[in-house]
Amino acid sequence: MALSYLSLAYQKLQQWFDAEDVIAFSLSLLETGADLSNTPDYQQIQAQALNTLGSLELALGQPDTALEAWQLATEIYQQLKDDIGITGTLINQAQAMEALGLYRRTCKTLLQALKLDNNCDLSNQERFETVLQTFQQTPDPQIKILGLRSLGNTLRLLGDLNHSQQVLKASLKVAQPPLEKRETLLSLGDTERSWYNHYKQLYTRTNLITEQKKVKQQVIAQVNHAIKYYQESLQESSKLSASTSLDIEPKLQRLSLLIDYHNWLETLKNEYNNDNQAPNIQDVKSQINDQVKELLNSEITKLPASRTAIYAQINFVESLITYDLKSNKHQDNLQRSSFILQPYEIAHTLVKALQEAQLLDDKRAESYALGTLGQLYEQTQQWYQAQEFTEKALTLAQGIQADDIAYQWQWQLGRIYQALGKTEEAITAYEATVKTLDSLRQDLLALSSDVQFSFRENVEQVYRELVDLLLQDEQTAEPIANKRIPDNRIPDNKLKQATEAIDSLQLAQIENFLGCNLSDIVELAEQEIDPSAALVYPIILDDRLAVIVKLPKSGEFIHYTTALPKAKLEQTLESLRIQLEKRFISKDSLALSKQVYDWLIRPAEGLLEANQVKTLVFVLDGGFRNVPMATLHDGEQYIVEKGYAIALIPGLSLLEPKPFAQVELNALAFGLSDIREDLPDHQGFADIPFVKTELGEIQSQIPSQQLLNQDFTSQKWQELISSVPFPVVHLATHGQFSSDPDETFLLAWDKRINIKDLSNVIQNRSENSLEAIELLVLSACKTADGDSRASLGLAGVAIQSGARSTLASLWFINDESTAKLMTFFYEELAASGATVTKAEALRRAQVNLLKEPGYKAPLFWGAYVLVGNWL
Repeated sequence: MALSYLSLAYQKLQQWFDAEDVIAFSLSLLETGADLSNTPDYQQIQAQALNTLGSLELALGQPDTALEAWQLATEIYQQLKDDIGITGTLINQAQAMEALGLYRRTCKTLLQALKLDNNCDLSNQERFETVLQTFQQTPDPQIKILGLRSLGNTLRLLGDLNHSQQVLKASLKVAQPPLEKRETLLSLGDTERSWYNHYKQLYTRTNLITEQKKVKQQVIAQVNHAIKYYQESLQESSKLSASTSLDIEPKLQRLSLLIDYHNWLETLKNEYNNDNQAPNIQDVKSQINDQVKELLNSEITKLPASRTAIYAQINFVESLITYDLKSNKHQDNLQRSSFILQPYEIAHTLVKALQEAQLLDDKRAESYALGTLGQLYEQTQQWYQAQEFTEKALTLAQGIQADDIAYQWQWQLGRIYQALGKTEEAITAYEATVKTLDSLRQDLLALSSDVQFSFRENVEQVYRELVDLLLQDEQTAEPIANKRIPDNRIPDNKLKQATEAIDSLQLAQIENFLGCNLSDIVELAEQEIDPSAALVYPIILDDRLAVIVKLPKSGEFIHYTTALPKAKLEQTLESLRIQLEKRFISKDSLALSKQVYDWLIRPAEGLLEANQVKTLVFVLDGGFRNVPMATLHDGEQYIVEKGYAIALIPGLSLLEPKPFAQVELNALAFGLSDIREDLPDHQGFADIPFVKTELGEIQSQIPSQQLLNQDFTSQKWQELISSVPFPVVHLATHGQFSSDPDETFLLAWDKRINIKDLSNVIQNRSENSLEAIELLVLSACKTADGDSRASLGLAGVAIQSGARSTLASLWFINDESTAKLMTFFYEELAASGATVTKAEALRRAQVNLLKEPGYKAPLFWGAYVLVGNWL
């Protein structure tokens, strides 16, 4: 027991080799006394030694070994029926799992430690409060502090920022020594930083100027909150004897946050030109410079060798690379006088970190050091050195199966190969990156989009850079631009690879949105589905729009591009969307619709006609998702008037298609025409008087069961969909699609029906062995105002509902036109005996409506899109 305490004392002093020697000696002594192994005293000492070993291994960067030690200690405490020992070692296990990135297991283990059920969904406030109170009532103060902090950290990593904040603040109220208080304050700073990232991402999705101003202020507030906690953590560190090494982490966190904030402000410079309340970028730069000097003065490079010290040095260097090298690209590679540290000084710090990692035999830290050296040489354009160090880092990461860092080095290697003109090697590296990400993403799907990879900033960029490479001319290794006729210089296999990469990206975006793995999918490419349908992929790249069309029957790919800056393209699409929501047809509307038609369809018109294409199936990208393709205009008529049926698919994967003719046509219809003033969830919505007409018309066309207003409760909705085999489900109620899953919902009489509710219903339906819903109709929904990525919510609902097809509106029309269009749609399905496809039935309904007096404008007929199986 004394040796365990001695090892812990050495650990606190960061004398790692002494700590290792002492605990190894303790364990060897225990082995010599194995004949006493069944006695309680022996087992108690053994468990304590294993606990100490776990702490040491975690500090040395071996969380897997630490986890094994703590698991053994838990088993011993269970034999001893020592509840405090069991709880403590389970909480320790959770810390090791967190270090390994096993966040769901971390959460479950923490709940197990307190003998709670291991459901980590704490969205129910009552359940959250039960969990929090259980931790707060733990008698052992150390376990209480560690447990609350671990739970708070885990909830942050799972994206539950509100509850993370509450738990960590509760932890702070427990009397604790400076070291523990320092850690809790640091964790609170990290949660505030996650809020900062959340609002930054919200800003990029928001188009409304008034909302942008609010979000900007929130970003600034979160930066200040995080810095405040980091500063308070630093103050607690100063109370400790080993304060020099403990000072480093809060300073590094503060530095990296300031640099990220500085870079974000730089991107908004133009917007802030006339804003007197705008943050002063020079002040932020001054804070960064002061923080760097402070870190250098705290002898960051002279810390005792440990995993903590190695990562501190690497994080410091990464911050400098992000700030110095990326902010000074206009200067000569190695002669940048404005550097805080020159590149050779940065390299020296990394080499020291590398040597320490090798000394500790910490392969993960060694890979990080090598890869960051590669990043340094990449930024200074020393390509061969960059390649050498990156390849070494990748080999190490793959050797320990650390996919979470391997993908970074694969991506880095792809960029380096591209810079060296090695296009094929670059493509191979990028494809390996995508493969690793696809595998890694499955383990991290439980995480929110705010914490998972910084999805849009990193992962999406990988896919787009791969597609950019694939769509370059093999002869010149340059992008092909302004080829308005189908171009055959790029071979079919490259075009196919590009569509597969976009498919993977689309699937990743939806899985990321839903937080689940979409396993029930079938590759469309594997089967001949519709000999009259062409697949159309508009792909937005930084400097151009690429379009790939896959023709039916032959499976031939065609490709054409338009030189067009991404910002201009997105602005055009946003302007078109605004025009489409007007009650009249303006010249601007027709001009913009024609512009988009010219980009997407006109170059392929001849081939589409020659191949007798009747249906255009779009895999849309970016802002194209917010524009209904049915509203494209060729200068004389809308595309639906030309005879093309339109459908959308969220990539080449969807539930197995099934022709509608095989399904008996009857519907379960829900409607909400009256809004309750007494219900908070209904606030902000208006009555929809034409819902009753709409449901009545449906009933006149096909057999249906209908529930209106008070009868349309969430419980009744769930019961009927879970147990009754209706192939068509029609919801005439307010709803919203948003890029935020929490803001994607449908209104019932008593509450909002959200994405999780949909998931539960589909699970119940599956358990009752019911067929998938063939057609889900959402006739009164809209995309969230100002949300540029709101259509992701529509794709999420379409997938999560389990419906083979979803017909939904992108904007809300409180007008009789909705009832008319739905009447035409069901008339077509019923009159033809379901021999027409759903896409063709929608096309005919839209054309019929636009021919009606007063309904020519796309506002009335153009909002509706069919997602999924168009047959």
